Amino acid sequence: MKTKVFILGAFALLFATTSCKKESATDLYSEEEVQQQAENVVDPATAPLMTLAEATHDFGDVKANEKVQAYVKFTNDGKSPLIIQDASATCGCTVPEFPKTPIAVGATDSIKVEYTAGNMNGKQQKTVTLKTNTANGTEQFNITANVTGATPPAQDAQQAFGQ
Repeated sequence: MKTKVFILGAFALLFATTSCKKESATDLYSEEEVQQQAENVVDPATAPLMTLAEATHDFGDVKANEKVQAYVKFTNDGKSPLIIQDASATCGCTVPEFPKTPIAVGATDSIKVEYTAGNMNGKQQKTVTLKTNTANGTEQFNITANVTGATPPAQDAQQAFGQ
């Protein structure tokens, strides 16, 4: 009986190892997909160039829980239309809105940024990242604010957490 179990186990192991086929990168993607990815590479000589009017927008003093907005201007100083595909921020308190149409060479537009201050006093900095068709593929700028007027946590809440 042990011999039969051993032989069956050996056969199963042999079958499992020979049936595992390792795929190469060329097996995973068709030639068309590889070619398409190669074409998505941006030539820096003909790429759009996004020039931001300011690398950091400072909202100054902002009251706790207040919502503020700004428009960060930029110019396409490149040699082909600029396309912004997506915009994101390091925190949900910062919401960027970007133009959905291509920006012509030499044209200026802006990114609308809304920031909702939290309930924490002090300097805050958030980064906005834009996914673009520039040579870098992404562009970034920062927003800062000095949040004031936040209410400190209740004394008994501090005691409840052992502070």
